[in-house]
Amino acid sequence: MRTLFVAILMALAVVSCKQDSQSIGVQENLVGKWVPTYELFDESTQKWNSIQTLVALPTYEFTADGKVLQNDKPAGDQDCCGFIGNKYSYKSGKITFSDFKICPNVSCYALHCDGWTVRKLEGDIMEVAQCPGGIMRYKKVK
Repeated sequence: MRTLFVAILMALAVVSCKQDSQSIGVQENLVGKWVPTYELFDESTQKWNSIQTLVALPTYEFTADGKVLQNDKPAGDQDCCGFIGNKYSYKSGKITFSDFKICPNVSCYALHCDGWTVRKLEGDIMEVAQCPGGIMRYKKVK
């Protein structure tokens, strides 16, 4: 009976280590600078469409120490009532932002936005369901 108990504990430990190393590997893929490809996914047609805009979309950088940069500056310091903070955490395909800029003289409307959902993170391509917004595609800068 004792041998069975030890065997079960060992199996749980191995599974736990395997899951941790997989989630770390995914986060390592996230670390780096990401530029927009100017493509937006249309859920009704299930196709990617090019965005025609006169305004440059921001680049994002996720650092290994949990910081987020937007156009090479702390993301959360860019504007009041922003949706992206200066820090992030990544777990189970979800990027959650924190450390938002506090704007004492501005009344921000509460908008339910709990982060970005990573739909694809393979090689140098990342597809995220952004909040607010739609599903955007980014390419990693090498």
